[in-house]
Amino acid sequence: MSKLHISMNYCFRVFILSMFPLSAYAHVGSESLMGLADGFMHPFMGIDHLLVMLAIGLWASVLGGYRLWLLPLVFLSAMFIGAMLSFNGFVINGMEVWVAFSVLAVGLVLRQNKEVSAVVACSLISVFAMAHGYVHAQEIGNGLSAEAYAVGFLMATAILHLIGISARLFGLVTLKKIKNMYGLICALTGMAILVGS
Repeated sequence: MSKLHISMNYCFRVFILSMFPLSAYAHVGSESLMGLADGFMHPFMGIDHLLVMLAIGLWASVLGGYRLWLLPLVFLSAMFIGAMLSFNGFVINGMEVWVAFSVLAVGLVLRQNKEVSAVVACSLISVFAMAHGYVHAQEIGNGLSAEAYAVGFLMATAILHLIGISARLFGLVTLKKIKNMYGLICALTGMAILVGS
C-alpha cells in the first residue's frame, strides 16, 4: 500500500470521525478523550487563533448569501488539510508568521467596506486556514490521539465561526459597526504579534 494511499485513508477516517458528536468518544480510551478535549480547547487559548476564527464568521455574516456557509466550510476544510500535512510529517517553515499575518489581514479586510468575490475570499481564507491547521496539529501533546485532537479543534473552530455569524442577528447597521471595530482590533493585534515575533 503506497504512502499516498495510507495518507488519503487516514484523512478520510479523520473527516468521518469529525462528523460524529462528542458521545462517539464515550467508550474509547483516555487517549482519545484527552486528545478531543485538548483539541477543543486549543482555539480558545491563543488570541491569534480566537480572533481569526471569530473574524471568519463575522466576514461571512457581512457578505451574506451562500457565502454565509461557504467561507466557514472552506476554512474548516483547508484547516483540516493543514493539520493532515503536519500529522504526516510535512515540514513547512514560517507557518507561525502566516498565522500572525492572518490576524492583521482579516482585520484589514473587515475594516474595508469593499465587496469581494467568493473566489478571492475563499483563496485568502484557504491560505490562512492551512496555516492555522498546521500550527494546531504541531501543538498536539504526547500520548494524545491525533484523530480526536483534530476533531476537537475543528468542532471548536466551527463554534467560533457560528458565534461570528450570529452577529448578523443584530441587524445590518449594528453589524457594520461591529465589523469595523472588530476589524480594527484584529489589525492592531496582528501588527503587535508580527512586530513582537
